[in-house]
Amino acid sequence: MPYCHVPWTNIDISPKGDISPCCKFLNYRYEYLVSNITRNTIEEYLESPTLKDVKRDFLKDRWPKGCDRCRIEEENNIESRRLSDEKRYKEYLDNHRNNGFISASIAFGNTCNLTCIICDAGSSSRWHDEYKKIYKVDIRPNHFYKDQFVDNFISFSPNLKHLDIPGGEPMLSGVPQQKQLLKYYIDNNKAHDISLHYFTNCTIFPDDEWLSLWQYFKQIEIQLSIDGVRERFEYLRYPGNWIEVEQNAIKYKQLASTMPNLKLSISTTVSAYNIGYLDEVIDWALENNYDAPWLGRLHNPIHLRCTVWRVDAKRHLLGKLRYGDHRRIYKPFVSYIERDDDSQHFETFRYNLLRHDNYRKLSFAKTFPEMFEFLRDRK
Repeated sequence: MPYCHVPWTNIDISPKGDISPCCKFLNYRYEYLVSNITRNTIEEYLESPTLKDVKRDFLKDRWPKGCDRCRIEEENNIESRRLSDEKRYKEYLDNHRNNGFISASIAFGNTCNLTCIICDAGSSSRWHDEYKKIYKVDIRPNHFYKDQFVDNFISFSPNLKHLDIPGGEPMLSGVPQQKQLLKYYIDNNKAHDISLHYFTNCTIFPDDEWLSLWQYFKQIEIQLSIDGVRERFEYLRYPGNWIEVEQNAIKYKQLASTMPNLKLSISTTVSAYNIGYLDEVIDWALENNYDAPWLGRLHNPIHLRCTVWRVDAKRHLLGKLRYGDHRRIYKPFVSYIERDDDSQHFETFRYNLLRHDNYRKLSFAKTFPEMFEFLRDRK
């Protein structure tokens, strides 16, 4: 039966400022007002009805309705966040006695320099103008942190062991507050027992001040978010420059050779856009002495899921995934495509794709010609 320590030991603050037990949690499944750092304190979140409901479900051996992502992954033999945390923090979880957060994920706002096609204005400030033009929704760039936020967080995490820093882009978003937090753990002789994990679009290489802070921590993991290579990268991570990103990836490898506590990895978000081109990312990673990327399934919005394609496209994709060079890695996605059908949202996918192409002066047809054939109207 399911049980998860995360509601008691972790906090997640999204780029929009929403507070939840973890990054996989589906706040929208609950009728209560979502806790948000712009209007709520951490204390108020800990007493929120949503968090109480989640804890109650786990204590009764039930999957909470906000935890479907982990449930679905486990049903498809993928190691979920719940299972990976159990292994990673077992030593600390076994001894946890309501003594604060062991781990946390804090996006210090949504400042970003890219408009990745699978992202939105809530997670990237660069999306603002395009989102307003196309969807007629004005989502302003978010700098959610309050003057007292760092001190407030520290009071609830005296025994912190791990901190995730996603984006926006972490090398741009809330940098002074990030460094204030790191300096606290350094000055109080706690950094040596804390690991940091950054999710970066790899367009910005860290300066010397970052490196001087990182040397005190137990481990620094830099996870490069790369969903495609060359012209497909530049389409998916518009207006990123592939040559610059590739050069930074090489520089990170060089840095790792001189920085013992630095760990590097690549993550690839699998969506309707890139499901047919995953071989390229994996081959590039291996050729550049990285491990094969971690492949994460895009869950929302539904019309961007890899399962949104119609039957003819799915038949084509299953042939590639079942018999390709990296078929062992693709097994979970074969299961997804065989089992799940989101093709009722295909027209939304196609309609929005063409609108964004027009706005950006890009061409899915030229960039993804193989899959474009399945985008056409049927005769």
